Amino acid sequence: MARIVYCHPSQTKHGYHIYTDLDFWDVRRILRGLGVIVRRNFGEQPSGDEFPAQVIGDGLDRKTIREVEKRLRKALISPPRHVIVQAMVMEEFFEFDPLKYFPVRWSRSQMLRFTYGRLPLEQSSLCSPHKTIKVYWRDDRIRVQRVQRDSQHYPVISTEKEATDRLQVPSCF
Repeated sequence: MARIVYCHPSQTKHGYHIYTDLDFWDVRRILRGLGVIVRRNFGEQPSGDEFPAQVIGDGLDRKTIREVEKRLRKALISPPRHVIVQAMVMEEFFEFDPLKYFPVRWSRSQMLRFTYGRLPLEQSSLCSPHKTIKVYWRDDRIRVQRVQRDSQHYPVISTEKEATDRLQVPSCF
């Protein structure tokens, strides 16, 4: 379901160069082990807000290229994390049309659950000891909004794995 845009050979110095509308962190996870480089797209052709990731490779055989494109096409897209964080910082909410991203056959609760699962909740722009987020339907759109917590929340780290997970949080998108 993800879209792929091929970079024109005159605008790249790599043998294989594509842009995709999947989030950067999702593309890294999906293409792990294939020997390709995944980079963020900060450019304007195509827009980094619409196509946030680029996949680059030199000397890739056809089998690897087919596998990259097969994995990307099967993946489900969601709004890019950096766009969500930017909207939360600037406007305190983010709203989007779920039918642009998710299959039509999904129920409303399934769309909400998938959206919540993709949010970068480690980011202080979304969650802090004083504020958290609320994901809900507003007409035919999903809205992510910051709300005040009832009381301060400080997570309790009880295992070594939780401590290492907190250390490896990406600080920017």
